[in-house]
Amino acid sequence: MTGKPVHQLFDYICGVSTGAILAFMLAMYQIPLDECEELYRKLGSDVFKQNVIVGTVKMGWSHAFYDSEIWENILKERMGEGHMIETARDPDCPKVSAVSTIVNRGLPLKAYVFRNYRLMPGVRSHYLGDCQHKMWQAIRASSAAPGYFQEFVLGKDLHQDGGLLINNPTALAIHECKCLWPNTPLQCVLSLGTGRHETAGKNNTTYTSLKTKLSHVISSATDTEEVHTMLDALLPPDTYFRFNPYMSEDIPLNESRSEKLNFLKVEGERYLERNEAKLRKAASVLSQEKGAIQRLAEWAKLKTDMYEGLPFISKL
Repeated sequence: MTGKPVHQLFDYICGVSTGAILAFMLAMYQIPLDECEELYRKLGSDVFKQNVIVGTVKMGWSHAFYDSEIWENILKERMGEGHMIETARDPDCPKVSAVSTIVNRGLPLKAYVFRNYRLMPGVRSHYLGDCQHKMWQAIRASSAAPGYFQEFVLGKDLHQDGGLLINNPTALAIHECKCLWPNTPLQCVLSLGTGRHETAGKNNTTYTSLKTKLSHVISSATDTEEVHTMLDALLPPDTYFRFNPYMSEDIPLNESRSEKLNFLKVEGERYLERNEAKLRKAASVLSQEKGAIQRLAEWAKLKTDMYEGLPFISKL
């Protein structure tokens, strides 16, 4: 609708877990959407293949059904050894971040932001983070989903999937943007969900089973819509757009069968057709040109960041 690639439409792109993978593909590597889909399907088929018996044994001694080493090797092969900050040398690359959860610094758990940018001197983010990590490390940490992959050790920290703490990183992204551009009003905030599936509950007014209680805790911890409700109420009109389709079937995280992925794609396309007016409005807002002062400020920040990084090589 805009006629521009994704990385040219946004100043800042943030993702958690699977969202971080897509954010890196679209923003850092600037891969066209069609190629992103093909790569994403290939990643799923390469990573989520495991004999049930072997996976069950692995769950017993490593708490991970899938081989984390295979996942790490795939990331290293595809992404190379480039560091996050090195992408700052590319004038077409927006600010990008991936979010993980640090689980070994006591309670409460702490979010960690892998950044491809530095904050200005004297500016402190509410969130821990750094720009000196390798890109594959950021994805490995952000996607370390409990039960699927082992926790990721990085320095003295133990990282798990960012969705444990921040399953919808939109508010975090806005905070980071305010740290980067404190005097610039938000023009457009676009939030993308991975789909919602509502299940029919049993109407039992006397008690709930232990399984149900645990399901409620997990559902609460991974809820994305509360952040959406808050932002929708607080942000100015025609600034915030959320797209999160209702799914007629609950698809697990590790699904890699073509027919199921095609089903997800069709469900998403139907949702966008039903919300075409909102989609066109978002595209219109994204297409608006920036003011001269904002462009000058971004040019100065880019020149500063360009000296922080070196060219990187990728096999993506």
